[in-house]
Amino acid sequence: MLTPILLIPLATALLCLLVRSQRLMGWLNPLAFAITLALGVCLLNEVLAHQVVTEWNEFFYADALSAWMVLLISAVSLGSTLYAGRYFRRDLAAGVVTAGRVKEFFVLTPVFAAGMFLVVLANNLGVMWFALEATALSSVILVALYNRRTSLEAAWKYVILGSLGLALALFGTVFTYAAAVNQNGPEQLPSFNWSHFMAVAGQLDHRMIKLAFIFVLVGYGTKAGLAPMHTWLPDAHSEAPSPTSAMLSGVSLKVAIYALLRFHILTTQCLGTGYSRTLLLGFGLFSMFLAAPFILVQSNLKRMLAYSSLEHVGLICAAVGLNTPVTIFGALLHMGYHALTKPVLFFAAGNIHQTFHTMKLRVIGPGVIKVLPVTVLFLGLAAVAATGLPPFGLFYSELTVLSGGFAAGHTVISFLIMTALVAAFCGVLKQLTRILPGTPKVARVADAAVWDGVPAMGLLVGGLLVFSVWVPVPLLRLIHQAAGIIGGKP
Repeated sequence: MLTPILLIPLATALLCLLVRSQRLMGWLNPLAFAITLALGVCLLNEVLAHQVVTEWNEFFYADALSAWMVLLISAVSLGSTLYAGRYFRRDLAAGVVTAGRVKEFFVLTPVFAAGMFLVVLANNLGVMWFALEATALSSVILVALYNRRTSLEAAWKYVILGSLGLALALFGTVFTYAAAVNQNGPEQLPSFNWSHFMAVAGQLDHRMIKLAFIFVLVGYGTKAGLAPMHTWLPDAHSEAPSPTSAMLSGVSLKVAIYALLRFHILTTQCLGTGYSRTLLLGFGLFSMFLAAPFILVQSNLKRMLAYSSLEHVGLICAAVGLNTPVTIFGALLHMGYHALTKPVLFFAAGNIHQTFHTMKLRVIGPGVIKVLPVTVLFLGLAAVAATGLPPFGLFYSELTVLSGGFAAGHTVISFLIMTALVAAFCGVLKQLTRILPGTPKVARVADAAVWDGVPAMGLLVGGLLVFSVWVPVPLLRLIHQAAGIIGGKP
């Protein structure tokens, strides 16, 4: 079951490389991710039945946390590739992209997704690092797809900072391995599998593990967009094609958090202290408080959405850092709801960009609702969700984190989290009210048709609405199991 999840996107990339029809490529990608989503549901049931699913002599390893990530990657990739077909046809018609560049997108996107699948299914920590490197290399070409000066600059910053972060993460991975080596000269070198490290966690060198987690936190934290290592994030997300921005913000950041959480679980198991939790809490809070003022002063729509992602990533890390069963459960719920919400915002931004030919808020608005009413409907619903208002699931996940923090006696920290959430809400509300209501300054004809992007946006918003009011019992059990793994109670 695990092997097909990896092979199907790679086979799709190869097929897209061989075929010439852009329409066929536009359907091959969504079909592949619909299949991986179905396999993810099957994996969910297998994990619930057996706790852990392994293949190839435990080379592939899936527990509840892995299965949860497979579902998120598949859902966001399905929505992004479903949106991409019409999106690139409009770009081709406008002459802003070549047919060769569109082919690059449909070849590299499944490669990008396959790398993310490998991150969450690899048992070997070295393979997990390699897979994250592969996601960086494939996605950086997607960021530079339009071949503009600004997109090339964003891709350059992304590859430089991302490579530096991954180099530090590699050092952390090597230090973790060194912590398992018996200094008295072992007869056999230890396994590099995460499951093996967890089995011998009590025997690991504590000082080496502390050093390793610092390197991993800075390294994978850079890829996750945690402040102050986040500076690549607004540039890359704003310059990439909207389907790529959706995947970067919707799941790529969370896959890096997943890698960081694996080391957090191991560090906590080894040290038996709050060492890694304190660091996660500190970086999470800093990211939230840094994001809010930047949201308030942004003049570019997609950069504003990127800083909003920084705030949500910070909340997830802070919730894990609080280390109560309720806050960890809330963090995992937040990952899922945010993964369904943020792509819709980037899809709507893509429609707006192709109509107004700019992302600058002062040029776009006011009066977008009169030019793109259906797009604005989905943008408004997703914005309400992203700012944490009911009835959407992000309201519930944020309330879960806050209530768990207050109940555990973390009053000051919970109040700080609430303050940052309110500040971000005010920033997003201020920016969107500048462009959505009112009368347009100049009469415009929408380049995007009324229903362009609706299938993708409807799929994700519909899923968000359904899962906001009803979470199936098997999925709820999976999330609880994943929270137990992070909290040290598998």
